[in-house]
Amino acid sequence: MIDLNDEVGIGTTRKVFGVKGASDLVIKESHKPFHYSNFVEWTVWHAVLEMAKDIIGNETNPQLQSHFARAVAISNSAKFLVMERLQPVNYLDQTQLRNFPSWLNDRKPSAFGLAEDGQVKAMDYAMVNFYHVLNPLNNSSPF
Repeated sequence: MIDLNDEVGIGTTRKVFGVKGASDLVIKESHKPFHYSNFVEWTVWHAVLEMAKDIIGNETNPQLQSHFARAVAISNSAKFLVMERLQPVNYLDQTQLRNFPSWLNDRKPSAFGLAEDGQVKAMDYAMVNFYHVLNPLNNSSPF
């Protein structure tokens, strides 16, 4: 599946490649012994999907998923993550970022991309402030 001729990017823990036959997807390959970043992005994406559902009277938040690149598949080991492909963003101002959850720590332009419809989405969202998310006393987040 990995298109080795289409290296999209490289970070501190992963390399990103295009997917053969699927120009709208990328594969993130973790090159660290523990594949934390892929696992966190997969977990966050599926939590965001669940937040769109009305489960036992909890308040839904369906618009949250529009802020994140879609995670499509993950390998059993989490070494590989298949995700929606976004186009690079050259500049982001703080007004564009204020709609993103405050628990999303990585706010550099390279962590975001443009979807086909022109919407800015997080495409590198493994840096989550779990202390902020999991502490019920932290109710200042808009999400």
